[in-house]
Amino acid sequence: MSRHQPIKEELELDALLATEQELLERQREFARNQERIERERHERERTMPPLDELKERERRRKHEEIVSRGEVTNIRRVQNRSLLMLLLLALTTAALIWWGLQLMQGA
Repeated sequence: MSRHQPIKEELELDALLATEQELLERQREFARNQERIERERHERERTMPPLDELKERERRRKHEEIVSRGEVTNIRRVQNRSLLMLLLLALTTAALIWWGLQLMQGA
């Protein structure tokens, strides 16, 4: 029995050493991840445009959105006028043809 005790202790020691190695590796990985996250945060801070430029971009975007809506309204208005003029032209042409036919029949 005394022989089984050292083997059991050696197995436990090996398991503890493996666990310790795994914990050390996780600790190193955690440190690397923290460094990477810190680098990414610093990079984002360095690449962020100045606040004045952000405000200017937002103001320009809103202006273009308003102008775009106004342009769409103006284009629709012009198209409706053009359609009305086309309809009036077609009616006038039909009326002139009818009047010409009436004159030819009466003569």
